Amino acid sequence: MKFYCGKFSAFALLMLGLFLFCRTLWASGHIDMEAVRREGKVTIYSSISLEDITILARAFEKKYPGIQAQTYRAGKIRLGQRIVTEARAGKSQFDVLLSSAFTTLEIKLQKLLAKYESPERARFRQELKDPEGYWTAAQINTMSAAYNTKMVKRDEAPKQWTDLLNPKWKGKIGINANRPEWYIGLLQMMGDEEGRKYMKVLADNKPIPLESSTLADELLAAGEYPLYANSAPGNTERIKRKGAPVEWARLQVLPTYPILVSVSSAARSPNSARLMADFLLSEDGQKMLREIPRIPARTGVEANPPHLTKGVNLFYININAMVGKADDLEGEFRRTFGLR
Repeated sequence: MKFYCGKFSAFALLMLGLFLFCRTLWASGHIDMEAVRREGKVTIYSSISLEDITILARAFEKKYPGIQAQTYRAGKIRLGQRIVTEARAGKSQFDVLLSSAFTTLEIKLQKLLAKYESPERARFRQELKDPEGYWTAAQINTMSAAYNTKMVKRDEAPKQWTDLLNPKWKGKIGINANRPEWYIGLLQMMGDEEGRKYMKVLADNKPIPLESSTLADELLAAGEYPLYANSAPGNTERIKRKGAPVEWARLQVLPTYPILVSVSSAARSPNSARLMADFLLSEDGQKMLREIPRIPARTGVEANPPHLTKGVNLFYININAMVGKADDLEGEFRRTFGLR
């Protein structure tokens, strides 16, 4: 009996060791390409535009023939709800998540993400990767004020965030209700107390609420208002290329938030999921993001155009400081500005 128990214990320890070794190997970046070929497909859920995520999926398929990249796109709130609903039903569908910190942190709290420290992470700033290994930034979004160049002269454009408080802009500033990262970024940058004072005064300037970044950009270009408080310079550059009379203000400091890539803890194609994460973070993937154009997060891959980040003072939002607070801060943002 003692001999049997001893052999059983030794077997159990062997299996435990094998499990821990495989888990470490899985999390550390080793990918079994034969397993990838057997899986044959990978599903990526994202909150970036359908056009952009499709471009990335096709680029992945071109680099890895025979591996199909399926996509699902929704806004960050609906995307998070779908992931949680599928998981509770035992029918998790996503392998890779490419979305905002709001979605990613919630899915991490629900224990639906797996640790994966891609070897590509070495080329990313510390602020742009989770110290626990659950996510890495694929791109960054800077935030600034934008203006209609037919309505505001360059020398009259805001130079610092407090310029938006000038009474001359009362009722003339658009604000994107779908960008709470801007609110959180300025609170972190200014300090909670001063940041909330700033937001209250800005709210008293009666900004015009919009429910999407696309609409906010289009109405600025159409001259519906001269200023847009929380624009994304990358988007401003896109519509400027198409002839829109818009420009983004070179404010002293721009709060900056990332779009994160992570892999599912219940991935149906776990090897392909890690391969997709590696691709998005690789130099090739980052250059593809640049050409879309989006701002790459990887050190050494310039933005398109380079002046989106070169010579600009960026303040990186502390993502981990948002854990457990993101929803409350978004609600505070909406209440402050009377947003729905």
